[in-house]
Amino acid sequence: MKVMHIITALPVGGAQVMLYKLLSHMDRVAFAAEVISLADVGPFGKKIQALGVPVRALGMRPGIPNPLRLYRLARWLRQDRPHLIQTWMPHADLIGGLAARLAGGIPVAWNIRHGSLDVAGHKRTTLWTVKTCATLSHWLPTWIVCCAEFSRRVYTELGYAGEKMVVVPNGFDLEILDPTRLHDYPYVGSLGSLKRHCSLG
Repeated sequence: MKVMHIITALPVGGAQVMLYKLLSHMDRVAFAAEVISLADVGPFGKKIQALGVPVRALGMRPGIPNPLRLYRLARWLRQDRPHLIQTWMPHADLIGGLAARLAGGIPVAWNIRHGSLDVAGHKRTTLWTVKTCATLSHWLPTWIVCCAEFSRRVYTELGYAGEKMVVVPNGFDLEILDPTRLHDYPYVGSLGSLKRHCSLG
């Protein structure tokens, strides 16, 4: 089964860490994966490539809509024809969902990684994208995967299609982060600790 992951960008960040962890533990016999970044390859793109997973970059610039890039993405999807697309972060949800439709209706699973969306902490373009996704969520995605029950509640209140939502909580490798030795990890929960203890830095 071929799964295409579409993500907004691949710098060092929480969604990127989770995508890397997912690809690191994926059953390569059952699943063939590929990653498309809407922006550039970035540092995590190189780490994903080191796993043997192909990574391509669409070259979109933040805050600058480019319909030609959308049609290029749709062309890539028509050519590769994955069985399933999983999108990561709001811009990828929107653009990946539209491209999947243009490519002939490939099933899409949106991926919600936020717990809240306050005006002060997010760009206006991100808030606009989330509002647009809320409207299109009843039409574009086949499923909407939330990282926590709280995220499901928040996004349902924003107008997302609640009947399509499924909660898949974040997981941690307990062989690396031993819960009986939390005193050894003074920064558990921070990106720094993930990089240090999961060898991602």
